Amino acid sequence: MLREFGGFPRTKVLLSEDCGFIWAYSGREIDRLLPNADQDEMRRQARAALAARRREWKAADKRAGYTRAKKAEEEIADVEEALAKELWNAAPQSVADVAVKLHSLLEMEDPRSAIQEAPWPELRTILADLVRICAGPNAI
Repeated sequence: MLREFGGFPRTKVLLSEDCGFIWAYSGREIDRLLPNADQDEMRRQARAALAARRREWKAADKRAGYTRAKKAEEEIADVEEALAKELWNAAPQSVADVAVKLHSLLEMEDPRSAIQEAPWPELRTILADLVRICAGPNAI
């Protein structure tokens, strides 16, 4: 959406004949930039232009489903956080339970195993050791 619109909904507010313009992202900014009574028409036009951009933005958002997807992502993150809290509050009964907690931490904090600075590689090695111990000596 940012690529399609070149940024968030905004409108140009001309500062004066030779001074260029400034972007306004809200009605409050427009009012602050155009405070004088003789700027009523410019203020009205800027507000109308911003409202049109916001309508376009909302239509594109609806087509792309960005807000819907963002809301779903936030809901999933809340569930993930609640489940992780339950896991962390549970008393481990075995080495496998400890491995599960460590695995949870690693996946939540470094889901792609991309962090190479200490202690992340070492923590992944510890997890692999715990899994190997839990699997037993005859495991492949």
